Amino acid sequence: MPINLNTSKVIDVALSRGGDEFVDVRFRRARVEDAEAMYRLSLPFMDTGQLLVRERALFETLSEDFRVLEADGEVVGCAGLRGFDTLAEIYNVAVDENRHGLGLGRLLLASMVGAAHAGGYGQVLVFSKTTSAWFARYGFRPVDSAGLPAARLALVDPARESVALGRATVGGYDGVEVLAALTELRITFDRSSAEFGWDGSYDSLLPFADDNGVETKSLCWAGVCGTCAVRLKRGTVRYHVPPQGDPDEGEVLLCISQPVTDLVLDL
Repeated sequence: MPINLNTSKVIDVALSRGGDEFVDVRFRRARVEDAEAMYRLSLPFMDTGQLLVRERALFETLSEDFRVLEADGEVVGCAGLRGFDTLAEIYNVAVDENRHGLGLGRLLLASMVGAAHAGGYGQVLVFSKTTSAWFARYGFRPVDSAGLPAARLALVDPARESVALGRATVGGYDGVEVLAALTELRITFDRSSAEFGWDGSYDSLLPFADDNGVETKSLCWAGVCGTCAVRLKRGTVRYHVPPQGDPDEGEVLLCISQPVTDLVLDL
């Protein structure tokens, strides 16, 4: 029997797009007082038909189903997670429109997949009307609705014409680790004219670059000396420990960073 989905842990991640400023992101269970923020995040997507219309009061009622992403203390993303027999469903995935491009949507999705795995579920489901291609990037494939649990089938509204998509759950320490198993991130070393698929078994970009024949500079391997600083031309990284040195504007420290999106590095 799957364990309670309400047991997911709080996870903190530091994101950077270069320089000495980074965004502190927290993934946690929603609280009742988050209902207004979750409603406001979801409203633009409800207006376009991407999300099922839900009144503000329902976010309060369903708050125990929801997880949120906070960025520097502000709720910037939310999604619901509920169990049906042998599978879990992720629903109402919404990220602040003003924060697009940072990789928060994929981080939220990966964190939800990880939460379902931690809850004892081997399969996770989404219903999508207009964003099937986005979910497909993370390994979600069409499933036969007729094979879904009866309790979930009872909630299907044929008029919405949503497509059921599913995939196996993946466990990991945090959403960044889960993300590496959901999709292949591409790392481009611009000056070397080389591109590789990220291997999530690496703890940072520094040994990954070295093992792929890209010349780097390094000394401390701990985010202190700044020797490995490289200009990040495009993308977002996660620092797995807080940097103690201050990278110059637009630079990241390879020795303590992992990709959250595709990257282009000036190497």
